[in-house]
Amino acid sequence: MKKMIGIAPHSFTTQPDYDLIRAAGIEWLRASFRFPFADRIGGGHAEAFIQNLAHAQELRERGFQLVGKVFGPGSSRYDPGTKSTHWMWALPAWAGTFESDSFYETYGAACEEIGRQTIGLVDLWEIGNEPDIGIFTGPLSHEQVIRFLLAGARGIVRGNPRAQCGINIGSPTQLHAGTNHWLIEGLYSIPDSPFGYVGIDGYFGSWQPGGPESWPPYIDLAHELTGKPVLINEWGYASLGTPIDDFDDQLRSGYNQTVCQNKAFRYAWHGAHDERTQAEFIRRCHKIFAEHPHVMGSVFFKWGDDKNCWQCGDERCPAECAWGFVDVEGKPKMAYDAFKEAVAEYDSSLE
Repeated sequence: MKKMIGIAPHSFTTQPDYDLIRAAGIEWLRASFRFPFADRIGGGHAEAFIQNLAHAQELRERGFQLVGKVFGPGSSRYDPGTKSTHWMWALPAWAGTFESDSFYETYGAACEEIGRQTIGLVDLWEIGNEPDIGIFTGPLSHEQVIRFLLAGARGIVRGNPRAQCGINIGSPTQLHAGTNHWLIEGLYSIPDSPFGYVGIDGYFGSWQPGGPESWPPYIDLAHELTGKPVLINEWGYASLGTPIDDFDDQLRSGYNQTVCQNKAFRYAWHGAHDERTQAEFIRRCHKIFAEHPHVMGSVFFKWGDDKNCWQCGDERCPAECAWGFVDVEGKPKMAYDAFKEAVAEYDSSLE
């Protein structure tokens, strides 16, 4: 059976070249959706959401299938206005605080509206983003995260009964250690679970130790724990940020993590973060995804390099700036050719 081959097309620096994307064998794109209501539940649509709908329609008209991504509670990120990194909510203040019922009811209603408005455009959904990582959950407790994600998935399904929902587990290390199994228990082990697949993220050799060989046991465990098909929601390898000898482990105020501080990763596959290593990493991983029986597909992160890091605001920070198939000018890197060749070699036999 042919598996979905996708990419997160967004880049802060370059506009996607859709012909180039299609030439690589990519048929699925990830499309994000913001909070839909302008001022109240059931009221008019917010301008950002109107733009999201128009963009999704454009992508479908271009012939792509879509993985919809629904916003989470918020994120800790760089704020150009204050020139600092701090927590920012994704829901409006009128939704109430995260300790109120209205916060979760508003999120559920928002997702129902998103599901309803995207019938015919999107059937496959990612709810929130990496809900086992504090950067994306902020002050919410485990119980509140579970309540939030269930409200979102159930809302999407109310709006579009054909929708298939999943989450994207952000930490392979925690999954193997069992410290984020509360997500599995709260979302997948309940009798009326609205989740039809399990999504997993992984950046072995960059954010986590290891390499391509680390993927199969991670995939197997996710499938074993949930009994669901596995979507590789995000994967990749940074072409910038080779480890340094004097890596500073002490997290300073104003940063989410130490990679932004050091402008280097703690880990590296084969000792380097450069274009050649990125290309070979991609080739080997795609072979694994194409051949693994539990994998329904994968979504590469991401199309283009960014000039500035969304976590710290710095130019060419390896934390967020060097994951792309193309550079900041839109020129294909070695990674693009490696991926294109891997798709042609490993996916043709599955059609």
